[in-house]
Amino acid sequence: MLATIILIVLSACLLWLVPKAAKAISSPLNAIPNASLTAPFSRAWLLWIRATSTEYSTCLAAHRRHGPVIRIGPNEISVNSIDDGVRTIYGGNWEKSSMYDMFTQFGWGKSHSERRRLYTHVYSKSTIINSIELGRILSTITHDRLLQRLRAATEKGEDIDVYSLTKEYSMDIVTAYVYGIENGTNWTGQPDKASHHLLAFQRALEPWAFFASTEIMRLVSSLRWLGIKLVSPSVDAAFDTIHSFVLDLTRNAIKKLDMTHLSEFDSMGTFKDIWQRIKLALEEKLNLIASDMVDQTHAGHEATGIILTYVMLELSRNAEIQTRLRDELISSDVPRNSKMLDAVLMETMRLYPAGIGPFPRIAPANATINGFTIPKGTIATASPYMLGRNSEVFPVPDIWFPERWLKADINKQRQMRQWVWLFMSGPRNCIGEHLAVLGK
Repeated sequence: MLATIILIVLSACLLWLVPKAAKAISSPLNAIPNASLTAPFSRAWLLWIRATSTEYSTCLAAHRRHGPVIRIGPNEISVNSIDDGVRTIYGGNWEKSSMYDMFTQFGWGKSHSERRRLYTHVYSKSTIINSIELGRILSTITHDRLLQRLRAATEKGEDIDVYSLTKEYSMDIVTAYVYGIENGTNWTGQPDKASHHLLAFQRALEPWAFFASTEIMRLVSSLRWLGIKLVSPSVDAAFDTIHSFVLDLTRNAIKKLDMTHLSEFDSMGTFKDIWQRIKLALEEKLNLIASDMVDQTHAGHEATGIILTYVMLELSRNAEIQTRLRDELISSDVPRNSKMLDAVLMETMRLYPAGIGPFPRIAPANATINGFTIPKGTIATASPYMLGRNSEVFPVPDIWFPERWLKADINKQRQMRQWVWLFMSGPRNCIGEHLAVLGK
């Protein structure tokens, strides 16, 4: 009896293994260096480094050993090049993988391009730069909220959690720009109202929850049906908090649109324009905007908050650069044209990118990346973390060194900027890039 069971198990293993081995042996991806010995046969290694949050340091080390293209799974590659890599993958019609399904909110699943068209004009460079209302928003939130809070803390000798502060400040800017400053948040001025929501945003995408929701969702769902929860209930509660927060903002804005006594100073931000562009029933319009605002509020406050936090960290470590930056800003008629400010921001975004990936894309047809044949259906990823640490482009890449930007000639600066891939590229790049940069 035991021998029969063993034979059945071994036969099942062989039936599972033989097709995979045959496919691995014949795959065009065999020409690509393996990041792990098991990469051609199994995703186990890849799942492990993602589950333990060591994917980027591990893959970066593999890229440094093997070159710009490495194989990280039976059907997956990692690419760490711009001209013959990122531009091909993200500049064309390579579709997002199923990983992005977790970001569908409120049951709204319209195509990315269909939804993006609603917001493109709002976040365009010309709109951002020429927006008088945005100038008022930045002035009010910076001078009347942020600086007042810093002065008060200084006078009282209180410590400030810089990471929370920068996220509060960033959320105020994002919600003010979309809903109007009178209808957005005031977390910078009233941090006690922010803590619960900030914690919810943090818990919603904590590393293990993100991994479980993107890589082993079927297992998570199956075990949950059996009463076994791999993801803490606090994560679901966090998403509920975020949804309620965004729905409240959106509903309040809708009510404001119906009021007839709006003063000229009671701005609706860009919300009125977006609302009028959507030709749907009321509930569908509400769900669409709320769904997109979950993405925009999270990405907007988190990414800018991370960058600003690291700017402050590095400036506190480098007194000389801090002094030079302050002097240049004070003496400049147009502070945003400061070369030192640009160098500090670019170097911080290079070394500490807020969104490090992965950003998986699926090859729509056979392609060539850095001389390697990539079969249709192959999943390719790239990461700002690894691109910004290419030692051929950035000598001594693990050191924060703004001077590299000041000393570089025009051609070298152009090359380095291409490799700072914080906002991605192509038709699916970060739509809020220009608002994020201006907010910093």
